[in-house]
Amino acid sequence: MEKAILKTLIYADIFDYPLKINEIHKWLIAKKATLRQIEKVLKGYKKYYFLPKRGNLVLQRLRKEKQSVVYFRKAKILSQILKLIPWIKLVGISGGLAINNAGKSDDIDLFIITRKDRLWLCRLLCLGLLSLTGQRRKVTDTGRKIAGKLCLNILLEEDKLEQKYKDIFVAHEVLQMKVLWQRNGIYSKYLADNNWAFKFLPNWMGAQVQSSSPKANHPLDEKFKIIDFFENLAKKFQLKIMQTPMGLERIEDGALYFHPDDIREEILKKYNQSLTSSASF
Repeated sequence: MEKAILKTLIYADIFDYPLKINEIHKWLIAKKATLRQIEKVLKGYKKYYFLPKRGNLVLQRLRKEKQSVVYFRKAKILSQILKLIPWIKLVGISGGLAINNAGKSDDIDLFIITRKDRLWLCRLLCLGLLSLTGQRRKVTDTGRKIAGKLCLNILLEEDKLEQKYKDIFVAHEVLQMKVLWQRNGIYSKYLADNNWAFKFLPNWMGAQVQSSSPKANHPLDEKFKIIDFFENLAKKFQLKIMQTPMGLERIEDGALYFHPDDIREEILKKYNQSLTSSASF
């Protein structure tokens, strides 16, 4: 149990994120346990737990929590405009904001699930609508222009929800994602298709998310093939723009990943190095 707790604190420390005792329980790595068992190991009560000489992170976390409230409210309001796109089944928040760990200079990462065979059309329409709000983060944006802007981070079709990489980093990303709105209970399917994540984080329990009543399928889909035509056109148009890769995108069948700062490999490297150097192992 001590090793599992230490692993959990080490991982959180990479993100400069001290943990409350209930969060240690929720994100405990590779160890099924009760909250009471963790309390016995920690022997006493502190509001936050962190690695030695990292107590300064508490004030930083509190500042980011305040900023996250502002950004989350903004994302929730602006995400409503995406309900105009009938083929979108879920809009959520990923990245640091998903755990209330967003700084003032950070952007807002959006996670989107679309109907099958509507990925590229949905992305194009999302970019258009977010551009109208003036709050879309563009690839060319840097510095202050990024702050508080909405970035289409991950887009998945409803039958391509299982993540390719299965490690502690992706497990966190899967389970940290917060739903802004959804249709037809697709979030439950997302969790079911990625149930491998519970092997890394077996104590995780998510909040109940209500599904909205409107159907995601559009009447035109059933009567006309013209929507398929526009989907193919949108795909060709966007792929042409992406002909000069910037190392920021990963294009798969039914899945798009856009990470201006893809830190997965760096995080895993730091985590494994910290585990190796830890005297407790």
